Amino acid sequence: MKILRLIFLLSFLTITLTVFLPLGAALAQNETTPESISLSTPYPTLEATSDSSFDFTVQLSYVGQTDRVFDLNATVPPGWKATINPQYDTSKIISSITVAKSGVIPATASVEITATPPSNPLADPGDYTVTFKTTSGNLTAQINLTAKITAKYSLYASPSNSLYSTDVSAGRDNAYSITVTNLGTAPIDDISFSADKPTAWDVTFNPPSIDSLEINTPRTVDVDIKPARNTVAGDYLITLMVSGKQASASSMDIRVTVKTPTLWGWVGVAVIAVVVVGLVFIFIRFGRR
Repeated sequence: MKILRLIFLLSFLTITLTVFLPLGAALAQNETTPESISLSTPYPTLEATSDSSFDFTVQLSYVGQTDRVFDLNATVPPGWKATINPQYDTSKIISSITVAKSGVIPATASVEITATPPSNPLADPGDYTVTFKTTSGNLTAQINLTAKITAKYSLYASPSNSLYSTDVSAGRDNAYSITVTNLGTAPIDDISFSADKPTAWDVTFNPPSIDSLEINTPRTVDVDIKPARNTVAGDYLITLMVSGKQASASSMDIRVTVKTPTLWGWVGVAVIAVVVVGLVFIFIRFGRR
């Protein structure tokens, strides 16, 4: 009987220690673990062109025995803009967030920082630092994020006089011009010119090429259009093309109106005059009879 009681007592003590010792250890740990806050992100560096925004996701990890309200702040380079949003809800802009008290496992909350570079002028290619900081009382943490802007290439070409039409004379050199502009964020190299034109026509460019075109520096290119000598008067279409190593401009369709050369016009007038004089002479001569 005494042996059974001893066995029962030992079993009870074993169960008690198994259940309550871990709980006590956890409580003791909670009482001694200092409060802390840390920040982390799966993607600390993002790449995009200067006309795009950068969306960083940052997670707050909090250890503490009371609910905390953390103030949020994002510091961006001059000219940039930044907003802080709840994750998966970019329609709301926030400046603070509440993180619940934690046990042994830290409590977490995630936010999204959207950094937008300036649009005028566009930011140059390079690395830009976005600093995100959170504070609650004596707790503070910050993380540096990198927005890497890659070069944007954009080549634009248009008629210098804004007219997509011109009048020309057959068999002669006829002046026209276009303006080429680099609207990107980095130089465009090896720019060449070409034309889709009627057979036997000559279309030449001056200069024939551009080695390198810097941003926002328009260049005027003279275009000489010389229709074949036997071209019939009327409207024709030529297409001018501008191509660079990194980008090409949209092609330009130019309506070319070929007119009768002035010499032939005077010849026509002379023929008409001779005919009129002849009719008058005939009328006078035979009218007297």
